[in-house]
Amino acid sequence: MGLADSIKKVCHKLGTNNKPTYVVMAIATVKGIARPTFTMMDKTENPETKKYTALREGLTEVIAIPAYWACGELSAKAAKKLFENKNAKEVINPALKKAQTNFMFVGVCTAALFVIPAVCSIVIKPIMDKLGLKTPEKKKQMQQKLDAISQVAPQPVVKPEVKPANNNYYVNTYMARPQMGLRVGGL
Repeated sequence: MGLADSIKKVCHKLGTNNKPTYVVMAIATVKGIARPTFTMMDKTENPETKKYTALREGLTEVIAIPAYWACGELSAKAAKKLFENKNAKEVINPALKKAQTNFMFVGVCTAALFVIPAVCSIVIKPIMDKLGLKTPEKKKQMQQKLDAISQVAPQPVVKPEVKPANNNYYVNTYMARPQMGLRVGGL
């Protein structure tokens, strides 16, 4: 038995006994470890950005692993209820096995498309806020707003003038905004 036969046998064994849930859970585990690691190794990025991004990617995969498992297993149970032959309980039904695998695949796809993004949008922001981490853009915007507020000088109050009209009646004029400084535009 050569190396090629051994590889063929292993691949056949993995191909016949593999569930879609296990595949995506393995991928999510590797992504949960590798993506934050590579993000933190980036020398060109801002340290705050690296920390925020790595934690967010890690949390996403921590949420993804149980979501993939739950959606896959629940859909496989639904397939079992739909396709189970009530008369032949001891005999393994090949149609049932195919239906479970296909339903599991649909469940995993549903998790990836709907469940994980929904859970992440609900869970990740409060966790990041509790840890005191905000996106670097939001931190920058908040700092700019604080700087702008602290640098704004109070505007002098301009009282409306009372001028005599041509016919010797006094008219109060109202100004909607102070008429001082450089005016740009027609207003």
